[in-house]
Order: sequence, then C-alpha cells, then structure tokens
Amino acid sequence: MNILLLNTYDKGGGAEKVASDLLRAYRAAGHDARMFVRYKRGADDNVFPLDAYQNTNFWSRPLAGMDKQISARDSFRGKFRLIDWLRRSAFPQRWRDRLRGIEDFNYPASRALLAGDWKPDVVHAHNLHGDYFDLRAFEQLGKHIPIVWTLHDTWAFTGHCGHFLDCNRWLSGCGHCPDLKRPPAVRADGTAENYQTKKRIYQRSNFSVATPSQWLMSQVAESILQEKERRVIPNGVDLEIFKSGAKLSARRALNLPEAAFICIYVSYYGAQTNPYKDYTTIARAIELLTAENPDIFFVCIGGATESARQPHSLETGFVDDPRVMALYYQAADVLLHAAHAENFPTVILEAMACATVPLATAVGGIPEQVRDGETGFSVPRRDASGLAQRVILLKQNPALRERISAQACVAAQKHYSLDAQVTRYLDWFHNLVKSHQHAKL
Repeated sequence: MNILLLNTYDKGGGAEKVASDLLRAYRAAGHDARMFVRYKRGADDNVFPLDAYQNTNFWSRPLAGMDKQISARDSFRGKFRLIDWLRRSAFPQRWRDRLRGIEDFNYPASRALLAGDWKPDVVHAHNLHGDYFDLRAFEQLGKHIPIVWTLHDTWAFTGHCGHFLDCNRWLSGCGHCPDLKRPPAVRADGTAENYQTKKRIYQRSNFSVATPSQWLMSQVAESILQEKERRVIPNGVDLEIFKSGAKLSARRALNLPEAAFICIYVSYYGAQTNPYKDYTTIARAIELLTAENPDIFFVCIGGATESARQPHSLETGFVDDPRVMALYYQAADVLLHAAHAENFPTVILEAMACATVPLATAVGGIPEQVRDGETGFSVPRRDASGLAQRVILLKQNPALRERISAQACVAAQKHYSLDAQVTRYLDWFHNLVKSHQHAKL
C-alpha cells in the first residue's frame, strides 16, 4: 500500500515525532510510505518538502532558486523568515491574506498530490497548519482516495489557535478573538472567516478523523468535524528503544551525578517560552525543591543550545537521538511535565516505558496517561507547590517510587506501543481503501 503522510515538519516536537515514527514503521511493515512537509529538517530520503512555488506565478522560478540556495546553507539568524518572504512573494494572495488575518491556504501543489508517477492509496494527514497546505484540496483528494486526518491539537476547528485554552468561541463560530498571538498567530482578527471557511471545506469533503486522546475526541464531537467518521488511536512509542534500564549505568553514560535525585523536563522548546507549555511552573517547583534539597538535580532537555552545567541543573539542548533520549529517562527518577494545554504527549509515554515516574498537570489527555497514584501523579495547572510535594513524596518513599514506576512501565507496554498504533492505522487504512474502491464500482 502506498501511504502519503503530511505534516508541517519532519523533526521537532511531539507531532513531528509521531508522524516520523509512523513513516518509518509503515515502511518497515512493507508499505511504500512518503511524507510531504513544509520544511525538511532531517535526512530521511522519504521526506519531501511540498513545493511552495508550483503553479503559482511566472516570476516564482527565480524565487524558488533563491529558496533552494538559502535552504542548503547552515542555519543563520533570519534564515526561515527570509524563506517565508520568498514563498509569500511567489503568490501575492499569501501576503493579502496574512495582513487580513486569513489563514494561508494558497498552495496549489496540494491539489497535485495525485498527479505524479507515484500515486498514494491513502493520505494520512497530521498537522496541516503552518502555511504550506491548501485545506481546500481535501474536496478533490477525498473523491479519489481515503484521507485520515490525525489531530494533534484543536486548530482544525478553531479560527486560528492550536489550543483554545479557556476560550469557548470555537463552539459558536469564533470572531472577537481574545488572543491573536496564540500559535498559529494571525495579524488581524479574521478568525470568524477562517472558521466559516473550514466549515464549508468540511461539508464538501470526505475524510476521517483520528485523535490520540479521548479528551480531544470529545472536543471533536462538539465541533464542525462532528459528522466525520472518527476513531481514537493513542500515540505509541518504540518499546525496543524506550524501556527500563539500569539507572546507574545511564547516569555514568551521560555524566550525571550518580547519587542525586534527578528530575527531568522534556520539551522541544526547552526552557524557552511556549504559551501552551508551562516552564514557569517547572522552574518554580525546582526552585522550591533545591532550596532545601541540595541532592536534587534538574535536567532540562530541549531548546536550541546546550548550557553549561549549573550546581543543581543542566540544559542539554535538543536531543536528536532517541537512544540517548531513552538514557536520560532511565537516568532520571521523575519526569516533570507542566502545560496549559496538551493532547497526548509522547514524552510522558516515553518516560513511562522507561519506568520513569511522570508528574504532570492534569490538562487535555494527560489524565488518560497518568492515572493519579497508579502510573504517576497529576496536579492542577500552575501548581508548582503540588509538583514539588510529589517529588519529595517519591524521594522519601523509594518503595512507592518503584511500585509506580513499574506500573507505569507495564501500562506503556500494554497500551502504548508503536506496533499497536501502526496496526490500528493500517487496519483502518485497508478497510477504507476497500470501501472506497467498492463505492466506485
């Protein structure tokens, strides 16, 4: 089976990891899977940037040449802003929509995904925001092949934002947006028009919807996607890589203090600002802990660069190798995960699979992963004191920590394997392809 995946990037945060893991797993299962992205960050030969210049304007060819040259250079300040400027200039409607706060669907290449020599049997879409894909292409694509759209956030049914947080305007059509800067940000309040555009597209298009969490599916059931066929398929992790291991050996391999009680925080952005994550609460919890517990050591994984080791902490920068990432989980005693909004974070599943106890805020789909007192502990949003208290509880009770870590590991093995996730999708794809072919007879 030929499987075409779509995602904004091939490497980065949780959605990128899910899409890239599925790409590799589909191919390992014998399928010809390929992924199209906005920007290609990795070296996988089966990942291709979706052509932003195809079928645009006669002057786009020199712009495409400049884009190619700049993309090939090492990263420099303003590199991607310059590339974005070139791509918008290839199609002036992109500039007009941007200034009006209208989401940019002006990418004609999206409509030509079936025009090449390689033809997919099914489209597996992931994140489609990020100015690279024309959502209107679903109308024609869905007439020819099945489409499954896995949602990693709520953008599909809002006027622009990836998570609506405490705003319920998405239930009634958006407009008068309280926060235009919430990612994906818009420059003006075109949210009501964006919402109606999506609604019209969905009414005319045939596709199915998947979510990793029951929580997100409950939001879909109240949204403009409620009429679509839908399934909950939890994210999975590679249990050959993410598994329990010897803590002391992992610490020695990573040059981490052997006798410390180690807390880790994992985010693509690291300690940088992300309105949906909550590093402020993490930092406050660590401050409370280290004030009276000098044997607590904090490791922050993610962010652009590695920082020098501080007396009680270390910032690693982005860790690209999953096997090294697994070592960090194995070396740690607890994972700290605070957020204002979440779907079904893979970092929690990875930690559980490595027998690291997750301590997380009870938002989005996290309570489905972290059963309080069984596979980890959960606290309310912004509760730094609650996080700190649970760290101390686990630090002072090794038997409790071992029991919960073992239960977390068993839960990950039983419910959250990558193999199970892949099987569920492939079975669904086969059924959809058969139904689609039968409908055309």
